[in-house]
Amino acid sequence: MTGSPENTRDPLIRAFGNILRSYRKAAGLSRAKLAEALGCTEGWIEQMETGTKPSVASAMDLDHYFGIREKVFQHMAEEIENAGIHAAPPPGFEEFARRERKANQIHHFGALLIHGLVQTPAYAEAILASYLPPGAVDHALRIRMERRREILERDNPPRLWLTFDEWVLRRMVGGPEIMYEQLADLLQVAENPLNTIQILPHNTTHYVAYSGTFTVLGFEDAPSLGYIEAGGQGMLIQDPHAVASCAVRYASLQGRAYNVDDSRKVIKEVMDNLKP
Repeated sequence: MTGSPENTRDPLIRAFGNILRSYRKAAGLSRAKLAEALGCTEGWIEQMETGTKPSVASAMDLDHYFGIREKVFQHMAEEIENAGIHAAPPPGFEEFARRERKANQIHHFGALLIHGLVQTPAYAEAILASYLPPGAVDHALRIRMERRREILERDNPPRLWLTFDEWVLRRMVGGPEIMYEQLADLLQVAENPLNTIQILPHNTTHYVAYSGTFTVLGFEDAPSLGYIEAGGQGMLIQDPHAVASCAVRYASLQGRAYNVDDSRKVIKEVMDNLKP
């Protein structure tokens, strides 16, 4: 996932509204009556019930009014406040990520950035900070690193075939130190016999490379599927003919990339140029 997401309400906000509605109805109160008791407007009660971020002060008033000693509303409002705005992934990505956890083969061509599964924390943070509000970066980074651990460190990790355009290595993300660390990590990933990392020359005339980033997932007991992401939009590809077309495209790009040993040399060359 690399594109800019759209902002969405935190599920806790929806939960807050649902619980408030349940308490109000159980007490036999209309929104107007509850608003009168709390000294606020009926519209504010409606907003809190239908997905507007609640204030901590209003939450404390609700706990007091309903006699909730555990301060349920206050704790939820504080958690919402601390969490900040979360970012929605591109359409299609959540289903792709769910399937990715079960894949035994992952073929990926990266035209712009290092694949999220093999990003270092600093590299990923630099990317996320470029399009997310400050309060959402830590949350998104934690999810990305958990995704990496969950897939690459599981008992039976998938086989990775990663092919990157050479410009991905040379594109400065976060500064020389961050790029050096990222490329060193990429070499470490390449040491695993399950992983194949290749670099497509920057002067390639194989123009299929310019069509963008895509991934093909393979499974032991299910049909393969593809995923394409661009402009903040993601598309899961399940039609067998379309998936096969993606697989052929990947094989075509891989065939024009440097071999594994020469690809490592290219990565090391870029790293040498990053040294002070």
